Amino acid sequence: MGHVSTVRTVSNSIIQLEIDDAEQDSLTPWGGHVRYTPKYGGRKTTADVWALELAPKSSLAAGVNSVRGRERERFSLAGGEVVVYDCEDPADARWATWIGPWNMAHGLFYDPEWESRDIVEAFTRVTWNDTPEGLTADPGKRFQLSLAFYLTTVAGVGTMRVEPKQQGVERIPQWRGYRAESGEMWRMDPSPSGQEAPFMLVTDTAIATLFPWDAPRSGQPSLRASAGSAETAAQFLSKVKRVDWQA
Repeated sequence: MGHVSTVRTVSNSIIQLEIDDAEQDSLTPWGGHVRYTPKYGGRKTTADVWALELAPKSSLAAGVNSVRGRERERFSLAGGEVVVYDCEDPADARWATWIGPWNMAHGLFYDPEWESRDIVEAFTRVTWNDTPEGLTADPGKRFQLSLAFYLTTVAGVGTMRVEPKQQGVERIPQWRGYRAESGEMWRMDPSPSGQEAPFMLVTDTAIATLFPWDAPRSGQPSLRASAGSAETAAQFLSKVKRVDWQA
């Protein structure tokens, strides 16, 4: 029996990642990226097509530090609290987050659509329901979820992105891959930036893409010479016991 890392998605699905017990301390808490579009009459404008990031409430300080934020205002909204920060990076933006009991949704807002009323309008387009397992949302009759993926970082290995299989089925290679413990695995094309090429693992219900880099453990760099290498990423992914995205 391995260690199972679980998160509830914005659409109330459940992601489960099962790895060896010895690797459980290498995982970070799950974060998510979600995008919504209008159900009818979409114009592909920022007001109509919008995205938010999801994270545990414990990530608030890291989020503030990442934008070098200075608190501007805070107020209660929809069963949670909204906090707005003036950013130094990027300097022309405000970072706002809706914080529930366990999780938060956050995003950057730009002039002129960065006033309190704009932020309230964005966060109330869906109805949030915060649970200990993850933040869910009901888009109601106006919007529909068009994209969702979740991320966890593995110390010394890289960042894993998980999405439902049907969302990325067109990106699955047509040729046979390596038969791993939990599915079929491919090495993908390298990125133009020169970083290590990612690996894709396809299971019955999910696509997991692992981007190799020397991710730190508890703020400390890895001591392994092979940390963040393609070889280390391939070894980790080939030993993953299970990746499920269950509706």
